[in-house]
Amino acid sequence: YGNDAVDFAHGWLNYQIEHHVWPDLSMLQYQKGAPKLKALCEKYGVPYVQENVFTRLRKTVDIMIGKATMKEFPTSLEPVAHKARASEITWKSTNGAIDEED
Repeated sequence: YGNDAVDFAHGWLNYQIEHHVWPDLSMLQYQKGAPKLKALCEKYGVPYVQENVFTRLRKTVDIMIGKATMKEFPTSLEPVAHKARASEITWKSTNGAIDEED
């Protein structure tokens, strides 16, 4: 995950997954949410990819210059309506903070 200095230096881009799951959540809450989101991904067999900003930048440039291509997203990972509703897997409280209790 990160610490305050790493998070600031990376502009919180090391929490890109958390940002897309909780777009209205304060970036200051990402450290609390990351372990919970990682555990949720593990529970449902969803890949949780964590790479530093320099690795991501290199991969992005490789794609842009044609040295690499983007990976295809497996359709088996697409959400299935009957498995879970968003309200069942969201733990954001009304004030935008992540609840401490599981």
